[in-house]
Amino acid sequence: MSLDIIKKVFQNLGSGSNWSLQLLNIKTSKRTGTGYSSRQITLSPNGRLSTLINDIAAVYTGTGKKAIDSYREVREYDGTADALVVYKLSTAHELIASEYASFLQVIADPNTENDPFEYTSAYLLKGQIKLDNESTPVKLISMQNPVTTLKHKFLRKNGVFEELSDKVLSLRPTMDILVVGETVYFLTLAGENLFNMARSYKAVCQQKIEEVEQANIIGGIDCFKSTAESGHNPRRFIAFNASRLTALKKKNIRVAMAKRFSIPLYDAGDKFDATVEGAAEKIVKLLCNKGMIDPFEKTAVEVDGARQWK
Repeated sequence: MSLDIIKKVFQNLGSGSNWSLQLLNIKTSKRTGTGYSSRQITLSPNGRLSTLINDIAAVYTGTGKKAIDSYREVREYDGTADALVVYKLSTAHELIASEYASFLQVIADPNTENDPFEYTSAYLLKGQIKLDNESTPVKLISMQNPVTTLKHKFLRKNGVFEELSDKVLSLRPTMDILVVGETVYFLTLAGENLFNMARSYKAVCQQKIEEVEQANIIGGIDCFKSTAESGHNPRRFIAFNASRLTALKKKNIRVAMAKRFSIPLYDAGDKFDATVEGAAEKIVKLLCNKGMIDPFEKTAVEVDGARQWK
């Protein structure tokens, strides 16, 4: 889906139908994973929800910093973190499928009685819009806390200013996630928190590390594991290239890549040496499409990611 079509979604928000507004709570734990709860609310006066939706549409179809025109492209989610890219995933993708199913179940039957100020994780708008003459379900999620406690705010009353200390809803017209049909678009990386994606890509990282260990191409495998599991590296494994691992099982290719990307070889001379400082990081980058060859200089370069040339 191109940026033009995403812009078209926002252009059609104002003519959408069946809009509802929900506040969300998101809880995560190692034992139970990610859980959701929602509280549907109504804004007053009549038409105030439409005003909010139109304000959101104006932000993304205008010329400000959040406008769709300020992004460069739409790209499949690959673990990179480019603020000028809209990343997308199918709702059935392994990274989010389980969480999305739970999320969908909860927002289909929201609570209408609990204290709404207890729902402080995010807020959601969902409705239907016409897209290419078809009715398409749309969801917009802001991951900012919608509940604010007023501090240092004063209301003029009987000639004096009386301090306000109430809780209020603060529904900002900036979104982190757009869901169109069965596709999730991350307008900001804060959207990852809706699905606890850090847990997902750490699980992917563990799986890929096991595959690398079984390939028997690295000496000092514990040093490699320690580096691969730390810092920014776990999310790099979203772009893990299995064909590179397969190729590196051949000694001649491994030795050639070691020379080209300045990766030291182990004592026996036929495995990468992850015990040398910086080597494990280079191996991760090589396996996860971050190491390429400059076409003019024929030298190794580091890139954010690799995609099909167009």
